[in-house]
Amino acid sequence: FLTCYILISFLYSIFKLFFLAGADGLMGIYLFMIGAYDLKFRGEYNRHAQAWMDSSQCQVIGSLAMLSTEVSVLLLTYLTLEKYICIVYPFHYLTPGWRRTVSILFGIWVFGFVIAFLPLACKGLFRNFYGTNGVCFPLHSEQPETPWAHVYSIVIFLGEHLFSCLLFPIA
Repeated sequence: FLTCYILISFLYSIFKLFFLAGADGLMGIYLFMIGAYDLKFRGEYNRHAQAWMDSSQCQVIGSLAMLSTEVSVLLLTYLTLEKYICIVYPFHYLTPGWRRTVSILFGIWVFGFVIAFLPLACKGLFRNFYGTNGVCFPLHSEQPETPWAHVYSIVIFLGEHLFSCLLFPIA
């Protein structure tokens, strides 16, 4: 009985780490694509900079980077909270079961997709959200495309990520 419990617990952990590895794999694809376009524009980037930043390739690559970042941060936050609850309340039945785990992980990915692809779906509010710099990552601290894009970036990068980064050492 104890062996089955340990095996199931191990499978839960591996399952969650596969989801995290998928998010990190998307970041690998993003970096590979940025590297490929760097080779393509080597030595003549200034001639193609604005066309690159306005291109659909830059928009899609930027949204992949955002998806990867958001899902990784949310998954690490979830894993941290889950382990914290298991350590602080060891004799309470607070660990999620298989269905709850799958639904939470699925919810994290759906939320990540919404966050990453909302600027592409609402071009009127966000304009060229991912095309403000050569790496297609939305860092809108100094030159916002629109007020919505500026607020969106602040809420995500300073709100959500700051919360997660403060939670990690506490938990």
